Amino acid sequence: MQNYSDMPEIVAPASRIAFILREEISRGIYTIGEKLSNERILAERFNVSRGTIRQTLQILAAERLIIRQQGRGTYITTPAYAPVTEVKSSMIGAMVYEKEYYFGAILQGASYCAGTRGYVLITGSNATEEMELQHVDAFLKNGIRGVVLAPKYEYSARAYDMLVSNNISVVMLDTLLPNRTEDFVTVDNRHGVYMATSYLIELGHTKIGYVGHDDRRDFPCRAAQLSGFYDACTQHEIKVHESWQIEANEDNYLAKLEAVLRQNGRPTAFVSYNDIWAVRLIRVARSLQLRVPEDLSVIGFDDSTVARNHDIPITTINSEPNELGKVAVDMLLKKIENPIERPKYTFMVQPRLVVRKSTAPPF
Repeated sequence: MQNYSDMPEIVAPASRIAFILREEISRGIYTIGEKLSNERILAERFNVSRGTIRQTLQILAAERLIIRQQGRGTYITTPAYAPVTEVKSSMIGAMVYEKEYYFGAILQGASYCAGTRGYVLITGSNATEEMELQHVDAFLKNGIRGVVLAPKYEYSARAYDMLVSNNISVVMLDTLLPNRTEDFVTVDNRHGVYMATSYLIELGHTKIGYVGHDDRRDFPCRAAQLSGFYDACTQHEIKVHESWQIEANEDNYLAKLEAVLRQNGRPTAFVSYNDIWAVRLIRVARSLQLRVPEDLSVIGFDDSTVARNHDIPITTINSEPNELGKVAVDMLLKKIENPIERPKYTFMVQPRLVVRKSTAPPF
């Protein structure tokens, strides 16, 4: 049984098959000059379409591991002997630290955009520094041409520097690394929370709290979101109560939230920096016998499955994840296909408000 544990998680079947064939070539299962099985046989072996096999062969040809000769077939070669006129690799990568809550939908948009442009997207995880460095190493060995990187503030600088030193184009997603200037794609967090807060004010709420996160290294979007909250309140002449801003990383945050909700003249609405915290707000409110939305309106951020599937469907800000993925890949491919020196560019995708059942006018 072959072990492919060091292979990055593959988005496209063609990349998975290319990885297997590449390993077989390196282990000598195929010899130099040997004719590779035809598309039909390979398609049957891997239980995929012939179109997928053609894409696989394009990847291997770009790496100069095979030569495709018109009318004769496909033959095993080595990069040392294959013509240098072969097409460059069509592989690009994406590095994210989770897929269940937020980045999965972004990767869907990224993969779609890559496919329409003739590229194959593979993904790696940077949930830990060790995983990130392993996947960057695999990216480099597999001839990756560019990477969309959602970095971790604490440790991703090393991986980023590895990519750049190997002339790999990079676009950062969602977070920027300190002391690194790079092309950047994110959602307009400030405007998203501005919309959420303004919507509550339009419903008639004047007592509005905010639950966020004060660790800007982990969640740099928090500062932009809090700015949107303040801007909306200031514009509508709504008083901002400092004690109604709950820092989500504090050890006693739940006790503080409970204390705020027990006050006479308590907030009638809360804006949360993501949907997970909107759910936690609802849980605390229920523990105090407060009804949502009759006694407390709650708005989240991200429009995740958490918000859509909650027993009280949550009003939230949709960050347009598919669009984020498409924009990030489009920006990356422009860098790959036109590698000229230019100023770094930031693109902010505009979010939208999704109204559900967790918000209502104050009673």
